Amino acid sequence: MNDMSTGRLAGWKEIARYLNTSVRTAQRWEQELGLPVHHTGSSKGYSVFAFEEEFEAWLKRSKGNGVHIREQSGPATETDFETQASRLPLRKLLAIVAIAVVAAGGLFAVIRFRAGQTPKVSLVTFSGRQLLAWSNGKVLWSYDLGQMTRDLRPQDLNRTTHILPSGQVIAAAPLLQTEAGGSSTDAVYYLSSTGKLLWRHVFADRVHFGGEECGPQWIVGALMVTGDGAHWSAWCTVCSQPTSVSMVVNIDSSGNTARYFVNYGHLWRLSELWVPGGPYLLAGGINNESDDAALAVLAEGKPSGRSPQTGALSDCDSCPEGQPYRYFLFPRSEVIRVTGPPYNNVDGIAVMGSQIHVVTAEGREPEGGRWAVYNLSAGLVPKSVFFSDHYRFAHEQLSAEGKIKHTLAACPERLQPITVREWSSAEGWRNIALPPIESRVPNRLDSKELARK
Repeated sequence: MNDMSTGRLAGWKEIARYLNTSVRTAQRWEQELGLPVHHTGSSKGYSVFAFEEEFEAWLKRSKGNGVHIREQSGPATETDFETQASRLPLRKLLAIVAIAVVAAGGLFAVIRFRAGQTPKVSLVTFSGRQLLAWSNGKVLWSYDLGQMTRDLRPQDLNRTTHILPSGQVIAAAPLLQTEAGGSSTDAVYYLSSTGKLLWRHVFADRVHFGGEECGPQWIVGALMVTGDGAHWSAWCTVCSQPTSVSMVVNIDSSGNTARYFVNYGHLWRLSELWVPGGPYLLAGGINNESDDAALAVLAEGKPSGRSPQTGALSDCDSCPEGQPYRYFLFPRSEVIRVTGPPYNNVDGIAVMGSQIHVVTAEGREPEGGRWAVYNLSAGLVPKSVFFSDHYRFAHEQLSAEGKIKHTLAACPERLQPITVREWSSAEGWRNIALPPIESRVPNRLDSKELARK
């Protein structure tokens, strides 16, 4: 059952019910059509969730592109038509038949017109050395990248490829190291609707930040396109390998690039926030100084410098000018401090009208079902947080093993405020106290309650 207060949908069954389709079809839509589903990485219980507002926006975009998603209740049968016809006077029946003949002729003309149209790309994948563009389940065209690619999960494909309304493709190719053993780096390709290369950008930057020399090996964490028509921009988060730094890079429609922001820690998520002052980028990932999940808020109209670090870690001789508008750190829970890894990370960002939901993930698969959702107002003020059931289960187990020295009922995270740290250029760092976990309004994402439903 979904959370009616926030429009959250928990698990594939709830997602399929909202879309009026089957679970298998909903999963196929995620893989092939980019249905916005958030993964928690869990192997037990539900492992995905979604937001109704994101679905409605996706459905609207799909309809605008000529893809009709919602399933109907089913076509009328011959018996239905016969029953209705038997109740009509002969004159009305003949008129209906005449209209139907005309409509059928018009439909035939529309079918002929559509058959003559060039199919549009609906999905982009990578295989071997090839970038494959798909339409209606078939490969429409392919492009030879000249280098082998590494495997990506479907959700990673959705985050690193984009199809413009015109059918043109913007894709970050996940390139493997070269056969000669030298380092390789991901590249962004801009291809026409028929597979012609328009431009290609390889990330060859070198950055000195936080005492680390980074580059030229970079992996794209997320790719997002803003604007529409001929006036669009691509935004990429690119993460250095094997070091700790990441960048937010802007690429305009002509292939010109600008480094907008440098972060000490990898960034893997991007979203966009529109407020009266203009559009802002939301870039989420990790801050390696604090080992906490991080969210950078960046003005799209100007470069935003670097993440706010302390001491020698703040030195950067290759970062752009400017400062981020806001920068948030979301704390690790008591569970992850015992079990590891030594950090949590922002795993999802959902902008929904007057609310922003920032999802932080803890742990590795298959234990990665421990997550928290921080709720922020549209004015970027943190308001509340709640944790998944997996956090509770892990806490109870660690308490029983003596690795946590108190019970779940006596846990400070349930009884004391949760502290989020916020940085701004005007005030520097400050602490924001959120209500304890258990003081929140009960939500319907709990797996036990879902099982009862």
